[in-house]
Amino acid sequence: MLQSKGGEKSLIKLVLIDIDGTLVRDDKTLPAENEEAIKEALQSGVLVTLVTGRNYGAAKEIIDKLQLDVPVVLQNGAFIYRPYSGEVIRKVGLTGDVAKRVIHLCRQEGTFYILYRDFLMQKDMLIDQDYDGPFSMYLKRNAVRLDRVEDVTSFISGEVAEVALLGNEDRILRVLRQLGDGDNFTVIKSLTREDEAFYEIFGPKVGKGEALNYLCQHFGVSPEEVMFIGDAYNDIDIMPLVGFPVAMGNAVEEVKKFAKAVTKSNNEGGVAWAIRHFVLSPKGDFTR
Repeated sequence: MLQSKGGEKSLIKLVLIDIDGTLVRDDKTLPAENEEAIKEALQSGVLVTLVTGRNYGAAKEIIDKLQLDVPVVLQNGAFIYRPYSGEVIRKVGLTGDVAKRVIHLCRQEGTFYILYRDFLMQKDMLIDQDYDGPFSMYLKRNAVRLDRVEDVTSFISGEVAEVALLGNEDRILRVLRQLGDGDNFTVIKSLTREDEAFYEIFGPKVGKGEALNYLCQHFGVSPEEVMFIGDAYNDIDIMPLVGFPVAMGNAVEEVKKFAKAVTKSNNEGGVAWAIRHFVLSPKGDFTR
């Protein structure tokens, strides 16, 4: 139970929020009610930060709007960064050898790939082939970060941030089977759209669940005092680890299975609803 029948203060000390499909609408705009609820939570003494698959450049506008001078989790936990001070709390790169191997296998299987060179570089995304599919809008929205080159592997001289695989999921899984198991990389399924999937390959021990340990240590809270709000496959690993996992109304069913509560959709201000219902004026029941 989140709170007593007598209306005691919420047990939640830290709220972690995903961005895409959660904090922002489908058109990537931030609902005013979400911004207001987050600022009210901060003013009440509750800690709030973002835990996202986005890189810093893509998350910066949201970070600035919310005035978050705290560590934020970027690129699924491969990079934990305090924006205003520039403090790097965690940085986990993918070795160049693994990145090149992934790209070689993608070429064999006819799978589209994106090389992300660095965590803070403005032009961090490199491609060397065309893509036309359900994730085309992702490339268009990130055009300022994107460069088309002759061969992305010629830009790999050491560690990179990640390699993303987009396309038919069976082909992606064939790539992953050939890549095999290893303790020097992490595979994360981020989302599906229509008949295609978006997978990301990072360095070792990357994930939102892994990032939770760093956040709890930094903020001095226990996982049982944390609420996480998310919607997609890359949110699944953190859901069982926090005391108050909340799924968006638009979340994939796999995420809802791990949630103790389901809020409204991202287009209906679901984050604001969850914060007001379970944190600011706790009246929700987290038992299932």
